[in-house]
Amino acid sequence: MARLPAGLAEIRSLTASGLDLIVQMPLLSEAIHRAFPSFSLSMIRVDEGFAPREHYSEHFDEWSHRLFAESGHLFAAAGNDPAAFGRLLRNRRPVGSLLRTSPEYLAGGTYQHLFQRNGIHHCLDVAVRSANGPLGILGVFREQDAPPFTTEDVARMSLVYDDIVHAFEARQLVGPFDEIESAVLVVDGRGAIEWASPTARMWLVEAAIAEERTLVADRAQLPAAAAELARLLRSGPSAEATPTLLLPVAGGRLRLRAYGLAAAANALGESAKVAIQLSFEASRLLRIERALACLQIPPRLREVALWLYRGEDAKARLGVTQETFKSYRKELYPRYRARRRRVRLEVSNVEGLRQRLDQAASTSRLDLERQRPRPAIVPPSGG
Repeated sequence: MARLPAGLAEIRSLTASGLDLIVQMPLLSEAIHRAFPSFSLSMIRVDEGFAPREHYSEHFDEWSHRLFAESGHLFAAAGNDPAAFGRLLRNRRPVGSLLRTSPEYLAGGTYQHLFQRNGIHHCLDVAVRSANGPLGILGVFREQDAPPFTTEDVARMSLVYDDIVHAFEARQLVGPFDEIESAVLVVDGRGAIEWASPTARMWLVEAAIAEERTLVADRAQLPAAAAELARLLRSGPSAEATPTLLLPVAGGRLRLRAYGLAAAANALGESAKVAIQLSFEASRLLRIERALACLQIPPRLREVALWLYRGEDAKARLGVTQETFKSYRKELYPRYRARRRRVRLEVSNVEGLRQRLDQAASTSRLDLERQRPRPAIVPPSGG
């Protein structure tokens, strides 16, 4: 695999982690911003019709988040808008189709109704697709007064394009996860929220992880999940006594469990009430990634440490020879190090490494403020 500059190597290290893309966005977005200085970013997973399924957006206002949740399909249509998802994902160039702010771009619905109101003018766009079809859109944004992106930026982003495709295809919610906090909702049979505990009311806007904050889920996603749980509960006994769903969110996952507020689950009707327990679970692997960066471990050695922590064949995962893997291990384990070689982690075996990383993860923090909704920069035209 070609050697990359440090900024791009960090992107490659994170995209190779196997974590669900939404979960790892707090760190991946930081790496992208360092490699391509910018103020905002959006990652959108799409379905086969180019409509958004999930999204992570930074510095977007609440109206824009609601637009994605309720009417995101409007951005899928090709039409005459160069920034429409269908147009981008059909374009022969996977990176940089919107590099120039053409009159068509400025007049298009995406710019008029989404970009402009959120202070976005310049866009380094990545249309992510594989042999199986469209996967999503990654947009890196600058303000109007900032320098535009260049063809050099396009060339550098193209170096990690295959890695970004790999990350978009990683759908696994890889553990372990640490439960941080829980809350309770009461919904009707259609998933409409009828009551929420004080913590749950806060979670309808954001979830708290000590000093960290993140959106729980799109407004349309949470009721849909609650409705599905209510349906599972009405369907009667199953192999899983408590119907459960897992939703990926930035920094971790949301676990939803359903409990019928009736004498018997199979007696629930369409209007019966269902209690939903919400549990926010932070990704320990993501916090370990943060801790390793704070310890100034280079990106490639972070990959080695994570695969060793997960108990997998690190050499096979990294695609390196035995000699190369041994050289990496010398960097991590002081008992193998050559004289004068810097000690990276004060451990001598895998078990010690796991304990050291668990300890480091327990105190690491993720900056999730960027994706909180904020007041609009430009009000929507027409109200």
